[in-house]
Amino acid sequence: MSEVGKAHIHVTRITVLMSIDEITSLTSKERILLYLSDFLHMDDRFELPSDLIQETISYCTGIQRKHLSKYLDDLMKDCLIVERKAHIQGMKQRMNGYYLASSGYSKASAIRDRIKDIEVDVRDNGHTVKMKVCEVDDITPSRITYCDIVREAIAKGELTLPGLMNLDAKKREVLETKERSTDTYKRALETAWRDGQVTATERFLIEELRKHLNITDAQHKALEEEILTHVAQDHMEFLRTYRGVLEIALSDGEISGAEAEIVEVLRKTFMISRKEHENLLADAVSTICGPPGCRDSDAE
Repeated sequence: MSEVGKAHIHVTRITVLMSIDEITSLTSKERILLYLSDFLHMDDRFELPSDLIQETISYCTGIQRKHLSKYLDDLMKDCLIVERKAHIQGMKQRMNGYYLASSGYSKASAIRDRIKDIEVDVRDNGHTVKMKVCEVDDITPSRITYCDIVREAIAKGELTLPGLMNLDAKKREVLETKERSTDTYKRALETAWRDGQVTATERFLIEELRKHLNITDAQHKALEEEILTHVAQDHMEFLRTYRGVLEIALSDGEISGAEAEIVEVLRKTFMISRKEHENLLADAVSTICGPPGCRDSDAE
């Protein structure tokens, strides 16, 4: 091959590398803003899409969860994004969602304008097609965002048509796996908190499971808060039901025999402590029979 031909190949390779470098050189914060630029008017929505929780943002931007929180905090301090606890589509618990603040739109738009006309090489079956970033979405059946393109380029170092076409399926698979892990962890937490307290052994096992399933501290805190709220609500309902049973059992003036056995079974089933039982019993006796002084007067 002539020196001219070799030089041409060398220049071509540099050009290809530069085009990829231009889109992969975006900072982590810029990638977050670019990703969120596809979600508009979120302030008006009562329920936020699951695309806006940390787990999804982490995957779609290619930023590790352990670093993502710091970048989100920085962007919030700069008033570029908003954090809001809201109902999330397809999820039972409320979670923090993140979207662009009004001042973040111009910053995100500038990033989009910066990369949309960059030419990149897309390989398919040994052939290479050069196209602008804004044209890549047109060659795939499913929607490909600018952030998808950047993430794929960072992960693979190149863009291929099969890889781009498989992005949506890969995203669903990864997020469904993470959702199953979260459900598994939540069930374990619910079991640990079933009796209203967690032993040291249970706490150790829960922590080991959290590490194995890659559950973040923020996820753990949100899930535990939700479970504790339900536990408290359930226990209050159990106390109300149990007190009603005590009043019925006291209708003849005392609780004895089979009634006492049934009440004790119910106390254990509802996980009501003996102290709570004593307080509820005294309250029920007072309601039915009146204060102690009144009962003594009636007896005279």
